[in-house]
Amino acid sequence: MVHHVFSLHKITSADNLTFPLSIEDYQRYVFGDDKLAHRLGTDLAKAFIAHGPGNQLPTDDVTVAVLSGYVPTATHSLRNHFVAYLNRHLISINARPALKIDVHGVEEDSQTRKGAQTSSIEAYHVDRKRLESRTIVVLADIRMSQEQEDRINQSLQNLRIDNQVIFAYLVSLDGPPNPVALLPILSRVVSPSIKDAESIAQADQFTMNQCYVQSTLGRDRVEFCQFVRRQDDYFVRLLLDYAIGGSFHKDELFEQNVNFLLWEIGVRESL
Repeated sequence: MVHHVFSLHKITSADNLTFPLSIEDYQRYVFGDDKLAHRLGTDLAKAFIAHGPGNQLPTDDVTVAVLSGYVPTATHSLRNHFVAYLNRHLISINARPALKIDVHGVEEDSQTRKGAQTSSIEAYHVDRKRLESRTIVVLADIRMSQEQEDRINQSLQNLRIDNQVIFAYLVSLDGPPNPVALLPILSRVVSPSIKDAESIAQADQFTMNQCYVQSTLGRDRVEFCQFVRRQDDYFVRLLLDYAIGGSFHKDELFEQNVNFLLWEIGVRESL
């Protein structure tokens, strides 16, 4: 199995761990602003084609994968725009458009009703028949270490899949820096105010995703209830669907707010 890594931006020790993207823009991307996903996905595709393994892809048989669960992630939106631009390149050289495929985590069910979710990914699964012999481009946001790549590669080997694999990232942390040093920056990304979260949701090109759902369900109960009552029925139903499908209702941290969603939807649908 051949394994390559490509990133749009690299952080090295010489960079003093300066994050290469606007924190505000990256936060909006992470929480579902599809306009930002379009910009970042297109930029990644352009660089991938011009400077990375994308200029050496086979003329056929390319698939672009993301780690997937019930609730879509920001990386799903990134992939949509990455593939859209990549496909323009592929048909320009008389190649077939890329295929989208999902990599599903097989979890060890150790989740409890206390504290944060504790389920851990033990392995990954992919549809071998659909994949066939295609080169696999696995998209992700930030490369903190090689650990996840190793787990994916090991899972593919266990499934007897020896296709070429390329991991493509927006940002990679390379060299000797300690990944922990990046956490203060990322903590700002994953902790938007309720005002910022509502602003993102009201954008014309908003796509609800896992980070948005988890952050919203983790709000203080009073703040959460007030927020929900300002949203329309479609938004609230989708939030509840993702809360249940993503198993947030099983976690004590989110249980109270999920119960309020159930009650709120019941009231709205009874009117």
